[in-house]
Amino acid sequence: MPAQLPLSLSIRPSVDFSGFISGRNGEAVSRLRSGSDPFIYLWGTSGCGKSHLLQACCHQSQQEQGQPAYLPFKSEHGLEPAMLEGLEAFSMVCLDDLEVLAGKDDWELAIFNLYNQLRERAAKLIVASDRPPAKLPLKLADLASRLTWGPCYQLFPLNDDERLELLISNAERRGMTMSVEIANFLLQRTPRDIHFLSLLIERLDQASLAAQRRLTIPFVREILKL
Repeated sequence: MPAQLPLSLSIRPSVDFSGFISGRNGEAVSRLRSGSDPFIYLWGTSGCGKSHLLQACCHQSQQEQGQPAYLPFKSEHGLEPAMLEGLEAFSMVCLDDLEVLAGKDDWELAIFNLYNQLRERAAKLIVASDRPPAKLPLKLADLASRLTWGPCYQLFPLNDDERLELLISNAERRGMTMSVEIANFLLQRTPRDIHFLSLLIERLDQASLAAQRRLTIPFVREILKL
């Protein structure tokens, strides 16, 4: 059995496909949920849901008795290429923020080797970046080639109506009732990326349970200091 990853790289259990509003990303989400591809490349601007989808893939793999690994590289501090060794034993590996590692010889070689090892075992690799494969400043030509071998999807941010749906539906999943008025209040006063909105719902859920109070604008304003 693969060694357990450090807690800082663990998968958030609350992040799954049911909490994701697809919007214009329906084809990409459908392809990811099918689990039929050995390799998929996702790219898009910050806040479009790349990290959510990678973790949702891992969550689904866990439910299917798989052994997934999720590694974000936004902050490379303290991380070494050697940490990729042994990941070929996992059934699925998801690498986030690939652009951070592009142009670094040791990391590129480690990712290239991992790609080949996972492919040999018929395991899955899903990667995400802020740009398409051709725009990554890669030095290793063989790695650049490998990153074009599977489906590649650009992810698009949600529009305001879809963000509204995200807030209300995720609140309902946690047993809270969030009115359209409260959702609009939040969207007008907080960052609108998917990751932040998901964390916002978690925070309001914890506060609501602790205070035994339903969601109202005065309560939300009090908790979030708005």
